[in-house]
Amino acid sequence: MDEREQQKQKNYVLWLLGRQEYSRRDLQRKLQQRQVPEEFATKLLDWCEQQGFLDDNRYCTSFIRRAIDKRHGPRRICADAQQKGLDKDQVAGALAEMDIDWFELALEAYQRKFKALGKQLDYKEKAKRIRYLTARGFDYQQIEFALASEATDE
Repeated sequence: MDEREQQKQKNYVLWLLGRQEYSRRDLQRKLQQRQVPEEFATKLLDWCEQQGFLDDNRYCTSFIRRAIDKRHGPRRICADAQQKGLDKDQVAGALAEMDIDWFELALEAYQRKFKALGKQLDYKEKAKRIRYLTARGFDYQQIEFALASEATDE
């Protein structure tokens, strides 16, 4: 790989990082798709980390904040983060630092989705709402809290 091509790939990575945060694994995947030699890709990503352009801890925090804004629960956040190449312990530590009330977040997600619908819950409708919150990554206690809060609002 000649110097001009190396500069081109460096500019590409900087352009990507200028637009949004990426994990090291995501950038490595993007460079592989462009068929950049692995040795050069590793050097380039190391350089980005040294310069502070690439930081998995910072990415992890911003990833979690975006997921919370989307009203995702802890299970969904952990699963999505692992797909992005983040370390399980790193995600768990960041979640613990943020001090999030998952019960309130489950209630908020529930109310946002089902506010306009009636409060009468037959078995089928209740199962649908439970599946929705489960898919968003909440555990059963958090889901029960959201359903119970809806019942007491009557």
